[in-house]
Amino acid sequence: ARLPMTNQSVILYPMPKVAAKDREAFVESRRGEIVEAAVRLWGERGYDGTSMAAVAREVGLAKGTLYLYCPSKLALLDEVLRRYSLRPDVERLLASLQDRPLGEVVRMLIRLCWEALEARRPVVSLLPRELPHQLDKAEHFLTEVLVPMNRLLAAFLEQKLPPERVARLNLVVAGRSLMTMVVFYWVSQDFVGAGRHLPVPEEQAAETLTELFLNGVLAGQPA
Repeated sequence: ARLPMTNQSVILYPMPKVAAKDREAFVESRRGEIVEAAVRLWGERGYDGTSMAAVAREVGLAKGTLYLYCPSKLALLDEVLRRYSLRPDVERLLASLQDRPLGEVVRMLIRLCWEALEARRPVVSLLPRELPHQLDKAEHFLTEVLVPMNRLLAAFLEQKLPPERVARLNLVVAGRSLMTMVVFYWVSQDFVGAGRHLPVPEEQAAETLTELFLNGVLAGQPA
């Protein structure tokens, strides 16, 4: 039978029949294709400028079929945040390093975040451009990504730091400071392009960020 065509001559593939044992893997794979198409289009046109119909065309699906995978644009955004979130990687790393010294954990965490930012470059590039104009989406990003990561790091620091340090510090601020240092440095150095003018070896950057977080610039000096 002939497959239906759009008015732009793009083949629309209906949802195929898949064996029950393979359905979950198939749906997850198809959602991945949809997410990649959405991120690509959002990068070109912006979030508001990209309709669900455009995403459907990009991935070769009928619009109605797309809604079987992502029932709304917000659901699609949730799926993007889920797939590109650092939280699962950070959770696994922290769980595997419970008995390691804090300095070693922070070094590995910074390297993990650096590599993850590189791998998520298309999504990272959208955030500074889209979030200031999407206050409701910024709130969504805050509650779904930033706050859980912040709580995770604060809880880990509470376990690793001596009680007297815990009493003196606000661990929410400490955890967010670590995230901010890494993200801001990567964005300015690698994404914006400061690295072309002030090149710094990645290993040296990670070591310096670790030292700054653990000991500060004036460690051992009178305040």
